[in-house]
Amino acid sequence: MRILFADDHDLLRDALKAYLEADEEFTVELASTVDEALVGIAHEGPFDLVLLDYQIPGMDGLLGLRRIVAAQDPRPVMLLTGVATDGTAAAALRSGAVAVLSKTMSVEKLKVAIVSVINGSFVPPYSGSAGQAGNADTPTLTPRQEQVLRCICSGLSNKQIARDLKLTEATIKMHVKMIFAKLGVNSRTQAILIARNFNLI
Repeated sequence: MRILFADDHDLLRDALKAYLEADEEFTVELASTVDEALVGIAHEGPFDLVLLDYQIPGMDGLLGLRRIVAAQDPRPVMLLTGVATDGTAAAALRSGAVAVLSKTMSVEKLKVAIVSVINGSFVPPYSGSAGQAGNADTPTLTPRQEQVLRCICSGLSNKQIARDLKLTEATIKMHVKMIFAKLGVNSRTQAILIARNFNLI
């Protein structure tokens, strides 16, 4: 499954790419602007799916979405957002997006939606309250765990985190273990992606 993920947040792009490509069925190309995405589609596409961030540079309202939908035709484009209102989501669907997905959804559900769309299965065209920062399932971390998570998202090792926070490395390892358990993940990459999904950082 060949996917183009267009988002201007480097950490999120890299984290989602790593998460999906852990499954050998996925190949993920990246873009940080609408123009980069269009170049990618022209040179290597159309892709099985384009996953497009609503706030990516070059969107110009929904003009960028319409340009990408036209370039991808007839392959699908999904919009991923944390800010769209119901009205914006409806406009995006009229502009050719097959679905508008909230960034608050779990990466596991996002992966299921991606596979479903590529396989031609049904996906709710507007999934989640995209304008909300979180929901009842948002993980709750202690202030110290939030500190450690921010360090993880900055790419720091346990040793570096321990030095910066003036704690022992064993203590940091314990915090990381608890963070992973609360987020339901088993790697730093997944933790970063979940943290972005739930606006924890």
